[in-house]
Amino acid sequence: MKYRKQVKPIDHRVRKITGSFSWIDHRFITERLIDLLGRDEILLYLWLITVGDRNGVSFYSDEKTASRIKLAVNPIQKAREGLIEKGFVIYRKGITQVLPLPLGDYYV
Repeated sequence: MKYRKQVKPIDHRVRKITGSFSWIDHRFITERLIDLLGRDEILLYLWLITVGDRNGVSFYSDEKTASRIKLAVNPIQKAREGLIEKGFVIYRKGITQVLPLPLGDYYV
């Protein structure tokens, strides 16, 4: 693992975990998996990570998602299809589950 310089916060207002918690696997950036996704896929993926439970499961309708992330329903459905094809999520009967990130060589 590369050494990362420790940087002190600029301000005393440091974010803290309160209530529920979601997370993004850092490999999403470090292994450049984000580069595999289009803009709408990234937006939807971040939304799904944020609203999912501890197992990554969410049940927001396409209409509710559209109103919250300010996309039309059709681009949301297309983005979800892309995420499914690329192995980031699975979808069944109105329920979406964020999956563990694909291995770095998944697309090689």
